[in-house]
Amino acid sequence: MAIAAAFLIIVQMMTIKHTAELQEKNFSTQAYKALQDVTEYIDILEINQFYSLDAEQNEWPSNSSGIFPNSDPVLPLSTLEKSGEISVYRKFSGNNGKGGITEQSNFFSQIQVQSFQHGYNRKSAQDAQKLRYQIFMKERSELPLSLRFPPDILAQALDTALKRNDILLEYKYAILTQIDGKNAYIMGSKDYKPLKRTHQYKRLLLADDEPIKPDYLCVYFPDQNNNFFKSTSFLVFPSLILTLMIIGIFIVTLQIILRQKKISQIKNDFINNMTHELKTPISTISLASQMLRDSSVSLSHSTVDHISGVIFDESKRLSNQVEKVLQMAVFNEGRLKMKFSQIDLNKLAETVASNFEIRVTNENGELKTDLLAENPFIRGDEVHITNVIFNLLDNAVKYSKTNPLIELSTENRNGWAIVQIKDNGIGIPKEHQSQIFERFYRVPTGNIHNVKGFGLGLSYVKRIIDVHNGKIKVDSTLGKGTRFRLYFPLTHTQNYGKEN
Repeated sequence: MAIAAAFLIIVQMMTIKHTAELQEKNFSTQAYKALQDVTEYIDILEINQFYSLDAEQNEWPSNSSGIFPNSDPVLPLSTLEKSGEISVYRKFSGNNGKGGITEQSNFFSQIQVQSFQHGYNRKSAQDAQKLRYQIFMKERSELPLSLRFPPDILAQALDTALKRNDILLEYKYAILTQIDGKNAYIMGSKDYKPLKRTHQYKRLLLADDEPIKPDYLCVYFPDQNNNFFKSTSFLVFPSLILTLMIIGIFIVTLQIILRQKKISQIKNDFINNMTHELKTPISTISLASQMLRDSSVSLSHSTVDHISGVIFDESKRLSNQVEKVLQMAVFNEGRLKMKFSQIDLNKLAETVASNFEIRVTNENGELKTDLLAENPFIRGDEVHITNVIFNLLDNAVKYSKTNPLIELSTENRNGWAIVQIKDNGIGIPKEHQSQIFERFYRVPTGNIHNVKGFGLGLSYVKRIIDVHNGKIKVDSTLGKGTRFRLYFPLTHTQNYGKEN
């Protein structure tokens, strides 16, 4: 599952990256196409300006010396022939026969000369126009760029080209030239200051100039990265959410598997403990009943009384164990009925202490009470709170070292009524303190001290405290003892009795 989830995340990231790269490539293509359109538009403007100026001027300045040194290129061929510039050879010259051949030959020679004259005139006019264009462009190349094309025309052309190529982002533009290997600003947006990571799109201006000048039309988009993020967000956010869901489901599934494995181990331990706890009284009762049925055993009054007492005690013990299991089952199903009333914690703790003191005395121990709560009144179920305190006192005796020393106290603090049970027992290791309130869980050190049980007592305590909207805290040091603190709210809460 982990490997599949990892590869799935990698594939998603690669897909998103590939999509972003395609969008960026497409955007770059559109941007460069827009710059190409602008440079072509500038070239067309200058060509149109030449033709407009050429049409207005009948005579151009004589800047063509050196190309046609002896004549004007548009003179007729006959004039050039008379001046000796060219020689005209006629194919059918002179009398070559009878029947009007000479006249016909002369006629065709004149047509040929006229056709050649027309082509020559056209070619000469084109060459002259090309010459004038070269002169015009040479003069234009020496002008500053701001005079060749006004900045407002360049800005309008760039804006139109970007929109035509579906680029609607805010942009900054400038014409930069290279001076000593560094960019120099000529004109454009006054706040043209691209960051280091900002991608600049540039194209050479006036590539037909001779010599070519390193003047570039540059443009960048301040919100380009945000635009890419927005354009890919339809993939990023769903992929991110689904990835987080997969990771979350994977973690929850793993936790459930580990929890189920742990519960399985705990239940196995519970079955083993329950078998031992139920088997011992059953064996004792069976043995006692066999003694009563054995005719070889003299059944005096004292013997019968002793055997019946054993049967009664073991039956009561067996009944209590079964009752604990049934009670926990009912509790987990939410069918436990609570009867809430106002309770005096001082009085309740004193009653439990007096009933429990005999057992502590039999263990050669001591039970101290320090009931200092000034406001001991809470709302709760008296029977279950009594069971909670009794269970904690019972654990304090069972897990004591030799002579149990137990302290039972009450106090008020920050709107809580607090019941505290402190002992000098074997303590609870830190690594087990967060698990002692789980069902069936038993600290392994308990078996070392031959203390058997189902692991239901503290789970029951925690559930009762939760139902009363209280808190339970435990402080324990291994080998020195344990302190449980039960917090009950003094103020009335509507959530009381949520198990009903």
